[in-house]
Amino acid sequence: MDLRLKIDKGHNRAAWYLELVLPTCRACDASVIVDVGGGVQQQVNMRGMTAGRRLLAELSVDNFRIVSFQGNPDRNFVEGVERECRGLPSLGAAVFTASGGSGALGFPRAHELIETETYALLWTEPIIPEFPDELIQDKFQSRKGWNLVLVTIPESPSTECLEWLQSFTGLNVTPPTPTITLVWPFLARNSSLNTIECVKSTSIILSAHMMPVGRQDVGPKMLVFGGGSRLAAVGTDRSPALFTLSPGDIPIVRVSKTESLETGKFLSRTFQPRTTLGFPGVEVAFKNNDGMRIVVPLLKHRCKEYVEAARSQEMTLEYLAMPPGTHGVFYAERASVPVSFQISASDTLAPHSPHQRLLSSQIQADLIGYLLDEFFHVDLDFGGFGRLRLSGASELLTSKLAPILDPALRRRLGSFMLQLQVGAPLSHATDDQTLVQAFLSIKLKPALIPNYRTLAREILACGFEIKSIGEGFSV
Repeated sequence: MDLRLKIDKGHNRAAWYLELVLPTCRACDASVIVDVGGGVQQQVNMRGMTAGRRLLAELSVDNFRIVSFQGNPDRNFVEGVERECRGLPSLGAAVFTASGGSGALGFPRAHELIETETYALLWTEPIIPEFPDELIQDKFQSRKGWNLVLVTIPESPSTECLEWLQSFTGLNVTPPTPTITLVWPFLARNSSLNTIECVKSTSIILSAHMMPVGRQDVGPKMLVFGGGSRLAAVGTDRSPALFTLSPGDIPIVRVSKTESLETGKFLSRTFQPRTTLGFPGVEVAFKNNDGMRIVVPLLKHRCKEYVEAARSQEMTLEYLAMPPGTHGVFYAERASVPVSFQISASDTLAPHSPHQRLLSSQIQADLIGYLLDEFFHVDLDFGGFGRLRLSGASELLTSKLAPILDPALRRRLGSFMLQLQVGAPLSHATDDQTLVQAFLSIKLKPALIPNYRTLAREILACGFEIKSIGEGFSV
């Protein structure tokens, strides 16, 4: 859990509040009860938490915490989430990072104060503290005895200002980290911590951020080493300061504030962007009712719409394709019974692209079977290549409903019948009742009767009625 400060845009100086951010979880028939501060509890349906959840939090010095769960919550969430989030301090100020924050997510709590950065200070005290003159305040309207103000730490604060900030917030003030970034050419990449590869260009534009600058200097002094030469230039601005470099035929140069490598960058003009077709990522292939194949990237929202259409038998889900070496994780759940396995690309080429690979036939069949079963909650995650989450239909637990097989038992039955080569291969889309009837009609060799009886007993335990057993064998 995470506590964030929200400040709405506009002229309303009272439009600020706190939010408690809950992490994502898999869709499940459960709810979580959260203490959002001051003893106020809120019940949240976990089925709607696949994208996380934000709750309005009270202005409270007590810790925010998860009180309890009801139903069948996602086990990964229960075991992995932190149950408590630190409340606001009773003395001093809570500090939230206001620089570079996202308006959609709010400002997170700060763990240190960095010079030149802007922070939001939130505190409750009977007497408003006297801010140093160096801290320019942007005050907001107070609420329930809590005060909010935005301040920007100066570049070189005085000793008195540093001591006041540390005493009021409990955080240390540190100087900003000097950095050198590449502005041009755009086609570039970081090949290591201090090395940038870029395409060949007659000019290179660099930006120096927060470099140490003397009191009498206009901007930072930068040094360039390359080809046995050493050049120096002084920026016209303090931060950011822009520099233009013409490297000529020199393939590698080093740019630094000083001769120390700690604040320097190596520039290598060896990066050659590929002009061939790149790997598109994980893709899912469908066929519509006219027999036309449609290939959709997993990252696209319509991929989920097509899978749901395939669940309704309006389309056919053919296969998944991905770049070589791709790995993923699959998780499914039905009636609180979880199923999970790892996914990786095989060496089989995809029909629609020589750059893509298919899954192994067994994993492909299992995966498609679970995706097409409308009662399964599904979470398919390929990391940066995309993620697909589907919510399963609710199953009413009444005596009139047909019994279902445990997923593990279902796979064992399919494997047993496949070894006997009984008819056509059965997939996960096969109805459980059909699978059981096919199993009961098997003609057995005497050596397989013990295995047959064991599977039959487990079928009975799942609620199926068995009136006749194969060749008259008794269970």
